[in-house]
Amino acid sequence: MADVCVEDGRIVYVGPRPAGPARRKAPAIGKFLVPGIIDTHVHFRSPGHPHKEDWESGTRAATSGGVTTVCDMPNTSPPTLTRALWEEKRALAAAASRANYGLWVGAASNNFDEMNELMDSRDACGIKVFMGGSTGPLLVDDATLARVFAETRGLLGVHAEDEALLVGARERFAGNPTPDHNEVRPPAAAAAALRRLVELSRAHKRPVHVCHVSTSAELAVLEDVRGIVPITTEVSPHHLWLSTETTQGNFTKCNPPIRDEIDRRALWTAVRRNRIDTIGSDHAPHTREEKLLPYWDAPSGIPGVETTFPLLISAIRQGRLSIERMVQLCSEAPAQIFGFHRKGWVKAGYDADFALFTEVDLVKLTTSDLLTRVGWSPFVGQKIGLKPEQVYVGGRLVAQRGRIVDDDVRGTLVRPGDSR
Repeated sequence: MADVCVEDGRIVYVGPRPAGPARRKAPAIGKFLVPGIIDTHVHFRSPGHPHKEDWESGTRAATSGGVTTVCDMPNTSPPTLTRALWEEKRALAAAASRANYGLWVGAASNNFDEMNELMDSRDACGIKVFMGGSTGPLLVDDATLARVFAETRGLLGVHAEDEALLVGARERFAGNPTPDHNEVRPPAAAAAALRRLVELSRAHKRPVHVCHVSTSAELAVLEDVRGIVPITTEVSPHHLWLSTETTQGNFTKCNPPIRDEIDRRALWTAVRRNRIDTIGSDHAPHTREEKLLPYWDAPSGIPGVETTFPLLISAIRQGRLSIERMVQLCSEAPAQIFGFHRKGWVKAGYDADFALFTEVDLVKLTTSDLLTRVGWSPFVGQKIGLKPEQVYVGGRLVAQRGRIVDDDVRGTLVRPGDSR
C-alpha cells in the first residue's frame, strides 16, 4: 500500500505518509492502481468516414476503458504520409483528444524524406508498413520494403501479410459469395511475410514491431530468432478471445482474420510465456449497416479500444493472467518499445496517467456500456470485467465507472525519446 501524490500532471511522490496537505484526495483503499493503458494501434476517423469515429468519440471510449494514450494509424483521414497531413491530423487530435496521442507516419514509395523528417524530429511515433493490402490505400511492394529498411530511421510497425499470397487466395475464392475470411487471407500469408521481415531485420539490425500476430505459424518463426533479431510483437484482444468457432459473420471480419482455435490457444500460451510483448486493440470501427453488406463489400475491422481492459480483467479473474503481466503488456512494454519515457509506470517523475479498479464479478457487456460511435462490439452479451472505477489523464479525473466526468480534459502529443 502507498500514497500517490500528483502535481501539475505529474507524479511527484509514491510512498507512505506524504508530507503536507493535499488540495484534493481520492480514497483508494481496497482498490488497485495501475498505469493507464498505452494502445499503440487504433484507427480513429476511419478512412474518409469521420461519422464512424473521430478523436472526440474515440478517445471518450478509450479513456472510459482505462486507455490514457493512443497511437493512431496512418491509414485514417487524413492519411499521414507527409508533414502537412501529419500536422493536419495533429491539430484534430490536439483539439479533441481526451487521451494522450501519438501519430504514425505511413510508408509509401514516394515519401522517404517525409518519413525521415518526422522520425528525426521525434514527432511520429513510428513508421507503419503495410506488407499486405488492408483498409485504406497504403501498401508497399518488396522493393519499397527493402528501401524502407535501408533508407529510413526509427521503429517500424508492420502489418505482416504476404500480398502475393493474398492476391492468389482472393482469385481462388472470387466466385464464392460467402468464403471463409481465414482462407481468403490464409495463415501462410502471415508466416511468409514474417520470414521476410526476419531477413530484413537481421540484415539491417532494424527494430521492428509486428502488429496483430494471429497464428501459431508466426510464433514458430519468431521462436527461432528470439534474442537474435530486434523484433517485438503485438497481439489484439479479438485474436485472443475469438476463433473461427465463434465468429459472427462480417461483424468479426478483420485483417488479419480471426483464426482457428489452435491459433487462439497458441497466442494465449505465448502471452503466458512472455513471447508476446504488447497488446494493441487495432480499434477499427465500422457501422452495423456496413457490416451487414455482402462479404466482399463489408469492411474489415472490429471496435475494441474500450473493451481491452474489461477483457483483461476477465482473464485475471479466470486465472489466465496476472495483474503484473497485464501492466507489462499494456503499459510498461509499449512505453519502452516506443520510447515514451514518462509513461507506463506509477513512479515519481512519470506522468499521472493511471486507473483505479476493484476486482468484481464478471458482468454481461451491453451496448449501453459502449461509447464508441458505432455502438457495437462482438463481445456484447459476454461476461467480462467492468471498466475502471476512475481514470486519470495528466492527473485529472476524466472517466468514472465507464462514463466521462470531465469532458474538458485534453491529452498531449507523445513523442519517442521525449523526457520533458
